[in-house]
Amino acid sequence: MNIRHTLPGLLVALVFILGTGCEKSGSHGPSAPLTPTSLSPDTILRVHWLGKNDLGIRASAYYFMRIWELPQSGQLEAQTLARLATAPGHRLLGENGVANQTGAWLYPLLADALWNESYFEIRQANQQPAEFVLAIRLDAPHQLLWETNLAAAAESLTGAHTVPAPAGDFGWSLEKPGPPTRIALTRAGQWTLVSAGSDRTDLLDDVTARIQRDRTPYVSSASDDWLEADADLPRLAAWLPPDWQLPAGLPKISLAVTGDGGHVLTHAELSFPGPLPIQLQPWAIPTNLIHQPLMGFTAVRGVAPWLASSKMWDDLQIGPPPDQIYSWALPAGLFQTYFAAPLPDANRQVRALAAQLLARANPWLAAHGYVGFQSDQDSNGVTWGNSPAILPFVRSVAADSQGGVAYAGLIPETDPDAKARTNLFYYHPSFDQLLQDLSDGTNLVYYQWELTGDRLQSCLYIGQFLSAITRRAPLPLDCRAAVWLKTVMPRLGNCTTTITLTDTNRLSFSRTSTLGFTAAELNFLADWLESPQFPFGLYSPSTPQS
Repeated sequence: MNIRHTLPGLLVALVFILGTGCEKSGSHGPSAPLTPTSLSPDTILRVHWLGKNDLGIRASAYYFMRIWELPQSGQLEAQTLARLATAPGHRLLGENGVANQTGAWLYPLLADALWNESYFEIRQANQQPAEFVLAIRLDAPHQLLWETNLAAAAESLTGAHTVPAPAGDFGWSLEKPGPPTRIALTRAGQWTLVSAGSDRTDLLDDVTARIQRDRTPYVSSASDDWLEADADLPRLAAWLPPDWQLPAGLPKISLAVTGDGGHVLTHAELSFPGPLPIQLQPWAIPTNLIHQPLMGFTAVRGVAPWLASSKMWDDLQIGPPPDQIYSWALPAGLFQTYFAAPLPDANRQVRALAAQLLARANPWLAAHGYVGFQSDQDSNGVTWGNSPAILPFVRSVAADSQGGVAYAGLIPETDPDAKARTNLFYYHPSFDQLLQDLSDGTNLVYYQWELTGDRLQSCLYIGQFLSAITRRAPLPLDCRAAVWLKTVMPRLGNCTTTITLTDTNRLSFSRTSTLGFTAAELNFLADWLESPQFPFGLYSPSTPQS
């Protein structure tokens, strides 16, 4: 069993946990204050979460748990655990009865990992094999279940045999050729420890010593966090499968998730290996285009260096890229989503883009049976398609800032009374103040606000449309993930996300939300959970239209 193959499944489980949250219970540890566990310089990844058992009012997760306890949430949870359980066997053994039996052994262990406090760490010293340890707090019956089921699954996946621990001791060990050469199950106090690596057991010894000293493998610096994670992404990338291509210059990430009773609070620090090429120019908000009522609003700046270095932008050959991009959504229709990007010479650049689309894109579209772009008779841009429900367009418009704006959307705005409507439900609670704060100039790089429930429905239909035009099977609306989305839709409120530049190489991420995700992310999550190759790939890209 190669750690490169086992790690993706473990990461998938951790991502699922992130979407569902967790909280620490103070009843398990000693009453005396403990020193927070420090991060070893050799640590590649560590994740600590406290399990579904401890979520609730004490964990400030009251509303979150009401959603998790819905029948549709339970059905999606069971399906996800079942697919995770069979993934290692199918990945290593193919589609056969042995792989399915392995899944039957692993399913109750994954359920335990969802319900109980656990700690996971990967560590690799210089020029040494990597080690990982999973520590999970279990009662005696479940400790025995892990001893038997994990041994059976490990033997099935590796072809090697486990060796029971010496008489009177708990657990077993397994040795095999190829990394990790040794896998073992041991126990320390209430904690069951699964370790993998070589003959060196530095990480296992460290975790065991912490449990003996503190009665826990990890002491948090913030006792009210649901989930904590630290990841050295540049080093972690080396442990992912070859087909998981990650870009260069990835940051180290420190993540914490907690709640306030009605919201999920997410905070992350991203530390990059070098200075970021972000120059924070004053915001140039196209206020002549963006107006209330709104379902969502996004602003980002400092993106010009990234766009200028991308092949896609270079191939357009239309001039300098924008440094700021804005997006907003209106409540009048499912496809009323719009984008604006201030450009140095918007009129000329949009004309050049329109000419390229007509000359270069249309022949390809026609050869593949698609409708082509058409010149917009009322502007210098183009429109695409012939559907009355959706008519993507791009054009340039004048703006308060010099140079103008490239303006695009999924359907032209045709409601002349939109600005006069007074449906306060859709009004950003402090939008005027936000515009003032942005205009004043801060270290804010990214801001996003949305009514997640309303945007969720819009994103679902936009996703279905994109699947149709790319000739991929849209996510079935009767699948468990889609049914879950439709069930939670009316229960989701405001989501606000900010990213600030706190140093030349450091970004700070903060989010207040109902479930921890935006509407677009929830749709992406549903598409992923329904993938035929889950946890690898997505449903829509991997499923051709029938």
